[in-house]
Amino acid sequence: MKMFSSLRAMPRRYKIILGIILALVVVGTILHLMNKTEAPVEEASGLSHVRIASIASLSSQSGPLPVTGKVTSLNEATILAQSAGEIVSLSHKLGDRVSAGSVIAQFENSSQRAALLQAQGALDAAQANLDKVTNGTRSEQLNISQTTAVKAQTNLVQTKNATVDAIRTIYSTNDDAIHSKLDVVFSNPRSASVQFNLNTSNQSLVNKITQERTSLEDLIDQESARAAGLTENSDLNAELARATGDTRTLKNFVDDVAAALNISIPSQSIPQASINAYIATASAVRSSLSGSLTSLSASAQTLTAAAAQADVSATQLQQDTSGSRPEDDAAARASVKQAQGALDAAQANLQKTIVRSPISGTIVSLPVTRGDFVANFAPVADISNPEALQIKAYVTSDDAKTIAIGSAVSIEGNATGVVTSIAPAIDPTTNKIEVAIGVTSDKSALTDGETITLTIDRVNEKTATRSKPSTAIMIPIVAVKITPTGSVVFTVASSTLEAHTVVLGTILGDQVNVTSGVTPDMAIVSDARGLTDGQEVIVDTQ
Repeated sequence: MKMFSSLRAMPRRYKIILGIILALVVVGTILHLMNKTEAPVEEASGLSHVRIASIASLSSQSGPLPVTGKVTSLNEATILAQSAGEIVSLSHKLGDRVSAGSVIAQFENSSQRAALLQAQGALDAAQANLDKVTNGTRSEQLNISQTTAVKAQTNLVQTKNATVDAIRTIYSTNDDAIHSKLDVVFSNPRSASVQFNLNTSNQSLVNKITQERTSLEDLIDQESARAAGLTENSDLNAELARATGDTRTLKNFVDDVAAALNISIPSQSIPQASINAYIATASAVRSSLSGSLTSLSASAQTLTAAAAQADVSATQLQQDTSGSRPEDDAAARASVKQAQGALDAAQANLQKTIVRSPISGTIVSLPVTRGDFVANFAPVADISNPEALQIKAYVTSDDAKTIAIGSAVSIEGNATGVVTSIAPAIDPTTNKIEVAIGVTSDKSALTDGETITLTIDRVNEKTATRSKPSTAIMIPIVAVKITPTGSVVFTVASSTLEAHTVVLGTILGDQVNVTSGVTPDMAIVSDARGLTDGQEVIVDTQ
């Protein structure tokens, strides 16, 4: 009681000083207890135990690809055709519920599938060639190489002959489209005094099509001359390009003629019924020319694939015969990259013929039917779902090669999804490739606008091992010690820790991207927490 009375009698400034002293004592005690609690447990020797592992093992990318993504809302999606062609199948009808990634329709894609098969074969041949260069050639393998080269060359010759036939057919179709189909609406169509036989309200359009018709006569004559001299030894790629340009010119002319016919004025000599028949003929010619353009594109892809396969097979045979040299190894590796690129392109072309739903929802519009010829970028279906969610993520160009459309995705919170699209080019803002992911499971745990972590299943091991290996090194973040002067990892030399400065990139979950400072064969301490440079340690071997 006397002590409390003394405190009450103490001047106010002394009470404040006493309170500060007591507070400092309490804080010091707490800090002492915390430091004591967090001190690392050491053996009786006073040395910490550590484990070491190689950067390659810590940075293994054989499992799913970890990324971060942002949840976005997608109320409605209008699906446009990514290629022109005939609809050969419809997997759903108007009003059906579809899930993200579901196939709604398919275009005729036999040529794309053939090109994909040829590209896969070219990649297999290139990979076998690289293995041969690396491991040496056996006599039985040399026989196989010779057979493969002969088959590839034979296939190339057959493809060239088929291309010649295809170009000649196109030129014949072009000639028939003008001379046999559309010339009925002109007088003196093959002379300089060509005239349009129908009256219209647009004289400038009439003048345009008569001028176009005059110039087309020279174009058709040139096509006929080139067709007569065309052989398998001609520059078929250049001829395919010229044929494509000529056909597009003819198609533009047909479009102008159709426009003039649509505004033509009936007369006693040319009644409306005749005009309607001319319009129908022009429409049929336009469809035929569109089919010709599709055929030319398919022929170009097939010819390119056959030439690539022949080149790879010939290179492999030469390699098997002459033996391995440094430049041969470099050429073989380049061939694998080239074949992988051709395979990726063929896969992309095939995917353009398969119409997939980017979201889960209901088909509210399906303006196409089986057998329709659909133009490029024409609407194919509308999908609507007010509760639809998708995720947008960004990956490096190397990582993009290890995933594919349709790859399964695991999303934090036990949600699942599927890759619905992969951008064909790098986003200039992020310097990465955008990947769209449709959510296939319950979306109640996801919130529009939130950033989440997810993993994407990589493509099958056979394809993945042939993709260009990623240069990114991902290691557990606990293997890095972050200090005020920079980030370091530790190696062990003679039981002493040595610090190595590293530069860190993106953090994904419990992994961090190391952009420089380490090599795949470097062995580092797997857990750097509580360690310092120069510290003596005991390396565990278990």
